[in-house]
Order: sequence, then C-alpha cells, then structure tokens
Amino acid sequence: MTTDSADPILPTPSPVPPTSSGSRGVVAVLLLGMAAAAGVLSFPLWRDKVGLPVQPTGFEVEDLRAEVSGLALRLAQVEARPTVSSAAPAAATPGDDGRLNALEQALKAVQAQPAVPATLTAEVDSISKQLADLRRTSADAAALMRLADRLEQVDAGLRDLQAKRSSAAVLLLGVGQLREAVELGRGFDAEWRAVKVLAGDESALAAVLEPLKDKAVTGIRTRSALTDSFQALAPAVIRAEVLPEGEGWQRRVVDKMLSLVTIRREDGSAAGANAAAVVGRAQAALARADLAAAAAELEALGTGPAETAAPWLAEARARLAAEKAVSELTAQVLALAGAKP
Repeated sequence: MTTDSADPILPTPSPVPPTSSGSRGVVAVLLLGMAAAAGVLSFPLWRDKVGLPVQPTGFEVEDLRAEVSGLALRLAQVEARPTVSSAAPAAATPGDDGRLNALEQALKAVQAQPAVPATLTAEVDSISKQLADLRRTSADAAALMRLADRLEQVDAGLRDLQAKRSSAAVLLLGVGQLREAVELGRGFDAEWRAVKVLAGDESALAAVLEPLKDKAVTGIRTRSALTDSFQALAPAVIRAEVLPEGEGWQRRVVDKMLSLVTIRREDGSAAGANAAAVVGRAQAALARADLAAAAAELEALGTGPAETAAPWLAEARARLAAEKAVSELTAQVLALAGAKP
C-alpha cells in the first residue's frame, strides 16, 4: 500500500446523548482535538528528537489521517449541539410532547384553511332565504294535504250518498209494488220479502214492515169489500143484542125468526149505546169512506153484538194498519232517495 491511496471512509459515529457532565465532556474533547492537531502540525520539529524515522510508513500516515478526521467530525458535532444551561427547565414529559404535537397540528390545520371568499356571506344569506321559503312551502303543503284528506272524505261521503240514493230508488220501486198488492187485497208475500231485503240494515224500515208479516200470504180485504160485508153483517149485529146467550137451539130459533122481521135501521145521527144506534153510526162512517171512524164506533158494542162484529172489526183494523205501514215506508224511502249531502 502506498501513500497515494485514497483515504478510507470512516463510519460516522452516532451522536452521544448529553449527560449530566456535558460541559466537562465538551472541554475534554476540545483539548484532545487541539492536542492531536498540534502534534500533527509540529511533527517535523520533534520527530528527530524522539528517534522516529524521517519518513513515516504508509500505515502510520493513514492512521493519523483517520484519527484527525474523526476528531474533526466529533468537534463539528459537538459545536452543533445547543449549549445546555444550568438554568434550563426540566426535560419535557411524553404527555407534554403529545399536547405540543396536537397544538402544532391544529395550528397547521388552521393556517392551511383557504381564505373565505367575499361572496360566501351572500351565498349563505341566499341559502337561508331558500330554507325559509322551503319551510313555508312545507307548511303550505301540509295544509294542502289536510285539505286533500278532507276532500277525500267529502268525496267518499258523496259516493256513499249516491249509492244510498240508488238503493233508495230501487227500494222505492219495491215499496210501490207492495202498496199496490195491499190495495188490491191480494197476497203480498213476495213483495214484502223483496222490500225486507232491500231495506238491509235500515232498522226503521224493518220495524215498519213487521206488522204486515202476518197478512203477507193471505192478503187484506179492501175497503170496498169491508163496506159491502158490513152491510150484510149489520142486521146480525143488531139481532145479537136480543138473542139468548149461548149456542143452544133456542138462540138459533130466535135468530131465525128475527131474520124474517125487517128491522128499521137508525140513521147516522142516532144517539145511544144500543146495537141499532152503533151500527147506524158505523154505516154512516163507511159511507163517508171513514173506515177508522166505523171501527171506532163498533168498539162501543155490547158483549153479544161485539162477538158478532169481531171478525169484521179485526179485518178493518188489519186494513188500517197495513195502509199506515205502507204510507210510512213510502215516506222513509222518499226521504232516503231525496237526502241532501
């Protein structure tokens, strides 16, 4: 190896952490470095006195160079360190370092935020106004929804009313057929059942129909038929007042004899409770087509005449009840058909 060979690359010594005797270490290093440098520089002056060879070997030169370079590097590192003052505060704890780092990051984040544009305030005001308009619009929409619900309820009510009117029209037709059958004195069972079905849940109509049920099959005698039959029944009612009680042969004989005698009838103005007077007033009422008055007159008959007139009186009452029921049915169905919303 010659002296012209390149200097060896020395490893960089790791920095030595400061100790409690940091100032004494620095001074020692400085003194050692200065001594080494002075020795190298004054080497030509004292090498003859110590008996060293005139020309050092290559290994010696290389070692000296390496040592000087290392000392120079350490000196530079020591000079670069901050001077530790005895009055310096104690070393920071890991918690302090974390808080300092968090504050530093927050400061950097704030500094990194862009400047607020000049138009941002105006845009914020515009958005606030739009939000206020949207709230008012939402309130209007809620009111509109309530109105729509109310309209739907009214529309449903109208549809229901129209359905009821249609049903009422059909029901009115059924009541008309029932009235016709009652007036003609024929059976009306089919008409009665049809009206019963069409009435459905209408309890008022069902209550009015009930009195007609018993006579639906046989029918009810007409007014004219009742008037004619009473004219034939009147003498028997009058004779019943003088006939013996019971159903023996004596009653039959007396009745036969009285039937051969012409009994003068009282007119409608005759007063009194005898059978002749009552029958006369009943006949006068029938002549006026007042069936209810005639039935009311016959209520005053005594026991014998009342028993004779009882079947006719029952038919008269059935006729009056049927006519009343049909009239009430017609009125109620007309009310349903013409109901207003």
